[in-house]
Amino acid sequence: MKLSVGILGATGEVGQKFVLCLQNHPWFEITKLYASPKSAGKTYGEALGFGTDSCRWFLKEKPKPEILELKVQSLENIEKDVDFFFSALPSEVALEVEGKVAAEKPVVSTASAYRYFEDSFTYLPGVNESHAAMIEIQRKKRGWKGFVVPQPNCTTVGLALSLKPVYDAFGLEGVIMVSMQAVSGAGYEAVSRWAEQRKQQGASLPEPLPEYTPLTFEGNVIPYIKGEEEKVKRETVKLLGRFENERIIPADFKITCKCNRVPVLEGHTESVFIITRQETTVEDLKRCWREYKGEPQRLGLPTAPPRPIMVLEEIDRPQPRFDVLRERGMVVCVGGIERNVFERGFQYTLLSHNTELGAARGAVLAAEYLFKTGYLT
Repeated sequence: MKLSVGILGATGEVGQKFVLCLQNHPWFEITKLYASPKSAGKTYGEALGFGTDSCRWFLKEKPKPEILELKVQSLENIEKDVDFFFSALPSEVALEVEGKVAAEKPVVSTASAYRYFEDSFTYLPGVNESHAAMIEIQRKKRGWKGFVVPQPNCTTVGLALSLKPVYDAFGLEGVIMVSMQAVSGAGYEAVSRWAEQRKQQGASLPEPLPEYTPLTFEGNVIPYIKGEEEKVKRETVKLLGRFENERIIPADFKITCKCNRVPVLEGHTESVFIITRQETTVEDLKRCWREYKGEPQRLGLPTAPPRPIMVLEEIDRPQPRFDVLRERGMVVCVGGIERNVFERGFQYTLLSHNTELGAARGAVLAAEYLFKTGYLT
């Protein structure tokens, strides 16, 4: 029998991704959909305006007819009659809603609301399964029968996963990262705004504009994403830290970053500069990435790729238009691996899918691990 699943925030961008990831899942079955009160009482298809000119379903793959016929229920009246929940809620409402649900049932979330508490198990599959004991600590501390397991920030995901094998094998003294992040990471409204800008631009090439307009994506680079750099720095050392005496001790390397929004639809590209503690070579780095397998691979989880990291030999790869959907967007692609002028210094480019591995499908993989290890039953 499959576990029954409820999706919180089912009509939004990530909620729709959850529907696609789960509608043919071998272990999980969608039985409840929740959204804002304005969608409550409608079928999922009606809430989305599916098949109309104002349809809010924006993915190419379509939901199954039986999913479109499911009644959407209000987030104000969540029934705890499923085995567990996925949450695609905005962070500003997730803290209250997820907490109420977790009092009775497990929640696997893409929101940031529960990432930074001392009793949080922010889980990146293949990186920090050793932190899973935090679940029981959270339950005990909060008096919950369930728990909340949030996913890391989508920009952190590719960086932390690429650093894990290197940190384990050679240690790290310092990490510098510069991101080039997809517009989809800012949500559906940002993508819609960019699409309108492209339409207005027409066939001509973008030229400098005389007046500043916020959120201009077309032909532009936005060198600031609110709160992003703080999240990446904080989460990376926590994910690579060690569990000790009922708390997580952050990894002991220095890290800094600069995050930018660029006119790309999907896929966060990052330029990464590292200094290892032990002497190594470019070939050693490539080998440790190629050979690395985490718990999802060892357990044979259905959403896990054969290997979590893919090394590309071309000096000008990875590139989002060509590489973001490798292994259904569930791998971190690494390329352009070189020594640099610093002692034990190396640099590389990585690409990770911000709305697959970095959001819904990554959360489904996390839930598969929690199920396989007994936390969901």
